Amino acid sequence: MLKRKNLALPALVLAMVLVAGSGCIFSPEPEPCEGEGCGGGGGTPVVWPDTPDKLMANFQAVYERTDFANFAQMLHPQYVTILQESTYQEFPDVGTTLDLEEELHIHERMFSKQDVYNPLNQLVPGIQSIAFQTFQRQGAWSDSPPNDQIPNARFALYEVVFLFDRGAGDTILKVEGQIKFYAVARDSTVNGVTKPYYRMRGQVDLTRDS
Repeated sequence: MLKRKNLALPALVLAMVLVAGSGCIFSPEPEPCEGEGCGGGGGTPVVWPDTPDKLMANFQAVYERTDFANFAQMLHPQYVTILQESTYQEFPDVGTTLDLEEELHIHERMFSKQDVYNPLNQLVPGIQSIAFQTFQRQGAWSDSPPNDQIPNARFALYEVVFLFDRGAGDTILKVEGQIKFYAVARDSTVNGVTKPYYRMRGQVDLTRDS
């Protein structure tokens, strides 16, 4: 069984527990869905993300619905998750970042609700539901400078408490602390109207590891 202190690490929950095997699923650059409340290529409806706050509301919605189709659409082709030092020091094989292909591979498995084997060949119960107990922006959205970890994007810090329920008989994984989210927009024309379409450019993990 994994050590209790590690269960609080989002990077471990995503990278070490839920990734079984290697290789990516695909490397898409999905087109935005058409119209307000679009279905996202087979997923449940989300709102058009013409502001970073709407993007983050969609992020919460697709997580709690385990909606992989819409999750894949909301990530930018250059998406990156920057892991905290405690994660890659304990698990150096994970590396310091997760790119788009790795995140899609991880979330396809996580949202499937199926049991998987971790890299130690240990059976890991599938996550049956995800709840955002706390998801609160701290301060305003700002522009990241060219020398930032994720440059030339909009970013905001969020206070988070995520609960990952693995079903009866298994402990609920709790992730809490802060995450810095980054978003970028491109223009998209819908019904003759041009408006921004925000996608998630990345995350910086600042959650507590104990």
